[in-house]
Amino acid sequence: MKFRVVAGQSCRGSCPAEIAADGMITLESAEDFRKIAGTLPNEIVVHIASPGGSLVGSLKLGQALREFNATVIIGKGARCASACVYAFLGGTVRRVAGGQIGVHRFRPEGEETDQDFPRVLVQRATEVLTTYVTQMGADPDLVKLAMTIVPPSIYYLNAGEMRRFHVTN
Repeated sequence: MKFRVVAGQSCRGSCPAEIAADGMITLESAEDFRKIAGTLPNEIVVHIASPGGSLVGSLKLGQALREFNATVIIGKGARCASACVYAFLGGTVRRVAGGQIGVHRFRPEGEETDQDFPRVLVQRATEVLTTYVTQMGADPDLVKLAMTIVPPSIYYLNAGEMRRFHVTN
């Protein structure tokens, strides 16, 4: 994932710093975000767009967003799908402003299907996701919904579902 400051850097007073976060989430995304966010003096707004990527990287990025009390926005025409939704949940304020959030069941990185993924690992990963989602203030039923959508299919949440699952706040 690429991060770049897009506004607010030279703003005087209490204007938030704005960061664009685009692309596939990797295991390094959280540290890349911290490097940029740590240089910014004000509150941070992150505009995120990602087709997903590393599930572990997404959880780490979500935790980093939470550390910086970031507002996370999915703007008009942007998509946050697959693992991206878990990073998005790290925002202390989460808004979808014309964009889309898509979920599906996780699968091993680099694999087209999850058919050979050991059941015990699926169960443990589901437990980790459920705990994480709950800690971020969202409804754990979001994970249950995601687990019903077989990749590569993606289910896009409507506005009512985003509110019901506390994906937006």
